[in-house]
Amino acid sequence: MLGGELKERLEKKYEVVGTTIETLDICDKEAVLKKAKEIKPYFIINCAAFTNVDACEVKEEIALSVNGTAVANISEAAKQENAILIHISTDYVFAGDMPVDKIYTEAMEPNPVSAYGRTKLVGEENAKKAEKYYILRTAWLYGLRGKNFVKTMLRLSKEHDEISVVDDQHGSPTSTTTLCKIIEQIMEKEPEYGIYHSTNEGFTTWCKFTKKIFEIANIKTKVKAITSEEYKQMYPQSSDRPKNSQLSKEKLKNIGIIPSKWEDALKEYLKEELK
Repeated sequence: MLGGELKERLEKKYEVVGTTIETLDICDKEAVLKKAKEIKPYFIINCAAFTNVDACEVKEEIALSVNGTAVANISEAAKQENAILIHISTDYVFAGDMPVDKIYTEAMEPNPVSAYGRTKLVGEENAKKAEKYYILRTAWLYGLRGKNFVKTMLRLSKEHDEISVVDDQHGSPTSTTTLCKIIEQIMEKEPEYGIYHSTNEGFTTWCKFTKKIFEIANIKTKVKAITSEEYKQMYPQSSDRPKNSQLSKEKLKNIGIIPSKWEDALKEYLKEELK
């Protein structure tokens, strides 16, 4: 979802070599080092991840190799070629249990509670081994390619007169286009290395996000607000989601990168999606 759009955008300005699961197994260290030697990149951008949160709980070993170990391989390749690593991470490195009047900053200590969060935190630690690195933590990502929350809600609206959506989990819906723009600006500016929270501006809940999707798309389906607990009763096999996924963008703003408001990004996305 992210890698495809990013490649398309960057190709207009840079020489881009894209790899897929078919052309490069990032869990194979030798293959990664060989590929980097061949390309001699200035930047290495890692958009690859095992992102199915529920599946990570039952396949933590696979999640760890993709989200954790593979990043160590990529870091080593970046170091070998003196390249800059840009690695995409997640709000799930935090427990998400902070009161919702508070916002997570980059300086706060991560404390993941899910398998996905744990494996992504290992990835962050491994990304730092590149020495020249940017770790961009994003959240609630949606885009034109691949499955995502917006597409699911649009589909469900066609199948039901009313849908129930969780209203006590807070975060920033983030379009892949916004994240691509942040990545492009990081590449242009090359600010101080480190972690940057990278989402759209503003906060909402999944329920209010859904209502906004339907409002923009002119859909009449009713949206019923439910709690995380009620959702869990409906889907007992689902893993717990963070109540607070609110990431501070101050560090990004301080280097002159101002992400658009989530509502504006959603409007832009739906223009394309609804075509």
